[in-house]
Amino acid sequence: MQVSEKKFTIISNGKPTSKTLSEKAFQRSTGVEISNTNHIIIACDGAIDNLELFKLKADYLIGDFDSISAVRLNQYQENKYTKVILDPDQNKTDTRIAIELAIEKGAQEIYILTATGGRLDHLLANILDLKIIPEHINAKIIDEYSVVEYRNKSCVFLGDVGETLSIIPLSDINELSLSGLKYPLNGINIKAGEPLICNKFIENEAKIDFKSGEILVIRAYD
Repeated sequence: MQVSEKKFTIISNGKPTSKTLSEKAFQRSTGVEISNTNHIIIACDGAIDNLELFKLKADYLIGDFDSISAVRLNQYQENKYTKVILDPDQNKTDTRIAIELAIEKGAQEIYILTATGGRLDHLLANILDLKIIPEHINAKIIDEYSVVEYRNKSCVFLGDVGETLSIIPLSDINELSLSGLKYPLNGINIKAGEPLICNKFIENEAKIDFKSGEILVIRAYD
């Protein structure tokens, strides 16, 4: 592996609808193209088709390998480039296992691609897995149309005027204030399950301040 910085891309076993849109979304969110030169690549069990769709090599292939044929698994085991790691833990998704590996390897950035589409239980689990990633790691789930990030304290997002930003409370949010957005708030308490959908940047900086709680911040690109 030639990547010096601890930047990881995880390829999950979701169902991408467009290779082109996925590549554009990834570059918009990370500032670089999807490639082995820019990031260390972890492929989840069953994500081989997605890996090959983007013409990537897996630095790591990880999972319980119940979603890959014995022939293809053997090809990767014989591949001198890829380290194959068996993890039979059925209580975790393969994406969760890949995230834990990236953290163990000292990741500073984790980008999760092709984690949406397919089964709804896996989609929700993949999104909630953002919660286990330490705060100092820049972590995002990226698909063709959205970028999802987890926050448990006040934060600032940069964006273009007119860009869409939604907030999904995972818990009760105390004293939520929003500025730099079309629909501002000032010290409002929000209950879990009361999403704030389709706000818009009116400045290039949006501030989300709150005293306590957990939120998902979703940037949508139509």
